[in-house]
Amino acid sequence: MCPSSSTRATSSGSIPAPVPTWSGSEAMPDRPLGSVKVANEVIANIASLTACQVQGIVGMYQAKARDGHRVLPASSSHKGVRVDLGNDALNLELFVVVDHSAHVPTVAAEVQRQVADAIDKMLGLEVRQVNVFVGDVRFPEDA
Repeated sequence: MCPSSSTRATSSGSIPAPVPTWSGSEAMPDRPLGSVKVANEVIANIASLTACQVQGIVGMYQAKARDGHRVLPASSSHKGVRVDLGNDALNLELFVVVDHSAHVPTVAAEVQRQVADAIDKMLGLEVRQVNVFVGDVRFPEDA
């Protein structure tokens, strides 16, 4: 299932966010005001919410052991996203369930584009890779 916008996550890891530019009529402060860190789960939530808005995506799944997986309830679908910050590069892995009528390569490419754009727009973080893994196809009788 895809998450609702009220999905919450707890923080176990975090990625430093870029320092925002100063806007408004006030003068730019001459000293840093502090740091901003974004929890990996926040990045995962943004990625899963964005992916679920792409036509053809019906849910996220959590990769288990090598070949196993399970479709996630809305409250934990951010677990269908792996966030990796290595060598100052943000890489994401999304585990999705697609509708039976979807053209998988087109849907996957749109997920990649929209997720990278959403992370950049909301957090100012550049995404190096969005890898999409299709773990299931949902047919009408599965619903």
